[in-house]
Amino acid sequence: MSLTARWSDLLPRVISAVLMAVIGIMAIWFGGILLDLLLILVVAVMHWELGSMLNPMSKQANWLSAVLGAFVLYWALGSESLFGWIIILLLGATIQIGFFFKEKRIGFMVSLAILLSGYFLHSFRLSFGVGFTFWLVGLVIATDLGGYFGGRLMGGPKLIPRFSPKKTWSGAVAGWIAAMAVSASALKYSSFEASLLGLLTLTILLSVASQAGDICESALKRVCNIKDSSSLIPGHGGAMDRFDGLVGASLVLGLISPLLVGI
Repeated sequence: MSLTARWSDLLPRVISAVLMAVIGIMAIWFGGILLDLLLILVVAVMHWELGSMLNPMSKQANWLSAVLGAFVLYWALGSESLFGWIIILLLGATIQIGFFFKEKRIGFMVSLAILLSGYFLHSFRLSFGVGFTFWLVGLVIATDLGGYFGGRLMGGPKLIPRFSPKKTWSGAVAGWIAAMAVSASALKYSSFEASLLGLLTLTILLSVASQAGDICESALKRVCNIKDSSSLIPGHGGAMDRFDGLVGASLVLGLISPLLVGI
């Protein structure tokens, strides 16, 4: 691969990333209804892509999947019951199966992961504040950037060529190092109360979860025989291509968060 081809997607990728970063920063900073609306929109778009991937012959399935995804998350965010939101999200992901022509079990799991990550991101901002939420998003971005530049600059053995032929071990390690740098900075320059070892251990776990989310989405695209989940975001593909890592990291953090007291 020539040097020009290797970096051909960099400019549109950077422009799109900057625009998304501005919108995301504003939503996280102000929180409340602004963040919730953004989360509902992204969840809807990701379900639109999922419906298109798993039922490509239908012109209605993707839109029905998007509308249901948005409604389910909106309903869950308004639930005041301790376990009500879990039932709502499980019910929503189950109904989504009806819109998928193939790979219904995979569709259920992906839909549930997307819905849970949307709910968890809302909860992180509400319960832990803006700094914690920025840390999580920054960790995922650092993992992605580290993997992108590390893999292209160093190359080397492939990570999981069967599912993601472009990803390398050098990129994965570079992503972990970049994520640890974000966490070390957060510990030094913020009011985080955590041990360095505990925070860096959690960082590696979430960085790996972010990469796992990326690889799982790549595997789904291979099953569907497509390159990108959509073409909505120049340089990135679709919303699932862009936010798969955030889904993976937020899902894992949400599931283990009750165990993190005193880390």
